[in-house]
Amino acid sequence: MSYNNKYYCFGGDLMNYKIDLHVHSYMSDGTCSPKEIIELACKSGVKAIALTDHDNIDGIHEAEREALKHKVDFLKGIEISSLYENGRILHIIGLGIDTGNSEFLKVYTRMKKAREESVKDILKILETQGIYIDIDVLKKNSLNQYLDRYDIHKYFIQSGISNNAQDIWDKYLDPIAYGSDELIKVEETIEIIKKSGGLSFLAHYNKRIGLQGFSKIQMEEHIKKLMYLGLNGIEKYYPSYSKEDIEYLNYLVNKYNLIPSGGTDFHGKNRPEIGLGVGSNNFSIPFSIYENIIGKLNII
Repeated sequence: MSYNNKYYCFGGDLMNYKIDLHVHSYMSDGTCSPKEIIELACKSGVKAIALTDHDNIDGIHEAEREALKHKVDFLKGIEISSLYENGRILHIIGLGIDTGNSEFLKVYTRMKKAREESVKDILKILETQGIYIDIDVLKKNSLNQYLDRYDIHKYFIQSGISNNAQDIWDKYLDPIAYGSDELIKVEETIEIIKKSGGLSFLAHYNKRIGLQGFSKIQMEEHIKKLMYLGLNGIEKYYPSYSKEDIEYLNYLVNKYNLIPSGGTDFHGKNRPEIGLGVGSNNFSIPFSIYENIIGKLNII
């Protein structure tokens, strides 16, 4: 199967194609436009992709349009920063969501408005650290419907305050507490993903924005609790997982019949060591993972 598009796409055995179900554009903290991501997918042999911007769906329409043009299988997605127990934040990925669903949009819009309202307070805190950012400049340069911390993150890089994408979060933005309604509670996140016709997945379970710090036994108890709330699956494939992580995930997936997902957490130039659909040590995600998710979505 091949197509005479701008790029030569997808000849050969479908089962050998790469997929990537955890991808960020410049609508959150990546550096590629949604259009560029789809073009890159086509060039790189990534046959199936999900755009999962942080707390943002503004790039979905453009990505979906380009995916149709280039014959790339596309899932509408989002990665939601969700409030869990004792102030812990978990990242929950929604795949196959209906971004026009009224119940999803009600909660999503509440969160986005709260985040925009908080920007002026974040800028005041940064000013006490000697960093002055004009909110009108942020508004002028924003690509999104609502201002967010991600607009501040972009400003840090574009203005040369810092060129270390992760350091900006660790030193400046993450220490600033989220206000009321800026974070969606985990149970509500899982609920609105389900109501929008999607499947929910716990991302990078072993990170700080995950279950880092718990023992394996404790992690399992939290996974069971999340499943009770309606969690469908877990990110089984991720570039930084160790052999031990993979063995533990195989155990969880098999014991609890979790739906496996996977992706690179692609951020473009902000994580230059990670390519779309690939990582170090021959990392890739089997096409069967995508097929299984599609099958589950079709029977919801």
